[in-house]
Amino acid sequence: SCQYFTVSDRRFANIVSFLHNKNAVKIWTGKIGHLKSGTFHEDSNITQAFIGTDGMQTVADCLASNANVQRPVWISEVFWEEGSRKWKVDRFGFYDYLIIAHNGKCADKLMSSAGAPEVHSLLRVRFNDVLNPRDQRMHLCSLWVLLIAFETPLKLCFEGAHIDHDDISWISNNTAKYRNAREPVAGKKDSTECWTIISTKAFGKNFKVPQENIPPSTEKVVTERLLTAFKAATGRKEVPRVCYTRVQLWGAAVPINVLGSGADCVFDCRHHLGVCGDWLSYPCIQGAAISGLSLAEKIQQHSAGQSATSTRLHPTFTAATTSAIGSFPTDKSLIFTPKS
Repeated sequence: SCQYFTVSDRRFANIVSFLHNKNAVKIWTGKIGHLKSGTFHEDSNITQAFIGTDGMQTVADCLASNANVQRPVWISEVFWEEGSRKWKVDRFGFYDYLIIAHNGKCADKLMSSAGAPEVHSLLRVRFNDVLNPRDQRMHLCSLWVLLIAFETPLKLCFEGAHIDHDDISWISNNTAKYRNAREPVAGKKDSTECWTIISTKAFGKNFKVPQENIPPSTEKVVTERLLTAFKAATGRKEVPRVCYTRVQLWGAAVPINVLGSGADCVFDCRHHLGVCGDWLSYPCIQGAAISGLSLAEKIQQHSAGQSATSTRLHPTFTAATTSAIGSFPTDKSLIFTPKS
């Protein structure tokens, strides 16, 4: 669901440099901008856009290679044991610290009876397309994502665009975006062009269904509506024949508010409990990374006896400045120059 990310923080720049050195990310050199009724304007604010070399999975795989990650593991119950001052994690035993790197209904439910009510109050969630400032809960929007393949190229002048339309907010040409990710099969010429189409927040709300069990009728209507909007946005009455579609609801998509604690993470030193995520800083890949780094520093300081201070645990949220698919902060002084 992450279409690209930008860099405006030196700590995150170091991570991106490491990922690039490991061939896990690359600079997206295609044109990115804004589109309305067929008229495209390139975004002059973007300094550099980064993508996973072969999708965002390459980023996760690269980072996981430096850790002992066990998967698949399903955790349905956690509980703070006051006597031992440790966390009982399902059937997997006791742990010194617990980190919640998640949000939405699952995180809310997991922590509802875990024995840390202040942190649970921060994880309560409301799903909506607009922010209600009187409701001091995390607000998440829902977005529909359509993957679509055309038999022949559309020959548009851009590779990614934020859209001014009631139904869609973003489109990108995946074939151009990842043109060097996979080698073509010898002797086989493929003219197929694949695109990602992402809905608006309002569209996501209006057509929301259980994302694990999408009714065929909803799948059909959503696909048709998003394709119609794609034509309108690109100024095309007709498009090449569609040879593949796959639509999925991104239920807990992008935060539309962030916790106003003044910290990039949540840390409850009494319960050895931390939370990290983009909804604690700003809704983007960089925000999530900085939140994780901040929490790691809190835990390191606490475990070393250097700090016994919690972050502010009161649920006070503020509006996030973001597009439908997230925020893209930039800093013109941070330009990444790959080593030759």
